[in-house]
Amino acid sequence: MPGGTAEHDASELFDRFTERLVSSVSTRDEVLGLVLLGSGAQRERLDQWSDHDFYLVVRDEVAEQMRRDLSWLPDPERIVLAPRETAHGLKVVYDDAHVLELAVATLDEVAGFATNHHRVVLDRGGVADAIRRAVEQTPGPREVDVDRALGLFLTLLLIGAGRARRGELVAAGAHVRTYAVAELIDAWTTVLPPSDDAFVDHLDRKRRFEDAYPGVGARLDAALAQSPEDAARTLLDLAEEHLAGYVATWPAAGVKALRTRFGWPTPPRA
Repeated sequence: MPGGTAEHDASELFDRFTERLVSSVSTRDEVLGLVLLGSGAQRERLDQWSDHDFYLVVRDEVAEQMRRDLSWLPDPERIVLAPRETAHGLKVVYDDAHVLELAVATLDEVAGFATNHHRVVLDRGGVADAIRRAVEQTPGPREVDVDRALGLFLTLLLIGAGRARRGELVAAGAHVRTYAVAELIDAWTTVLPPSDDAFVDHLDRKRRFEDAYPGVGARLDAALAQSPEDAARTLLDLAEEHLAGYVATWPAAGVKALRTRFGWPTPPRA
């Protein structure tokens, strides 16, 4: 099957880069370890769109230098983008569009990072213990206040649709497609269990939402392709259809206020 071949090739390419990365950093005495994250730690998630996410653990005195000088990476001459993202991390893009999301950190720093799925592939001392401490201090699934999330969801839809009618379509789109959706997904993943044993990333609940909720994920994606006001109305319909019956404190008055304000009809119940 073509798809299977593509994924097999992607896996080979991913592994080849991983091997070269391990080999490259292993030549440097200042490197203490390498920890793969994301698809590098959970190979069942690996596909042709997988990035290389990792922590490079180094001695204290060289950490900042190695964030600025990326000659320790394979093929550094092929790097076309390397924007700094955080105090420790940056994104790197090669000329073939392969992406690295990495953090260069000391043992003490990496022990404080929020970490879940990981695979230690190089440890010259102390790295596995630091990662163990990182995992232990990483909160489990964030407790979501469903009433708060739904209240914010409705409020953000209201603001977004209002800005759309004013003609502020960019701001409207951000409110509806980004801010409101984040609150909806928080509420959704709390109220309704995912399908089967689907992977849910509790550090970012938007990740692989389609795997956890296949039917709803497709409808949510279709809603986000609409204009801001149409997207807002569809999201409201979707939330009311699936969540209202499971939330004892469903904000019916808030829903009614939105529908009245914008003249949105209540969809017929199946």
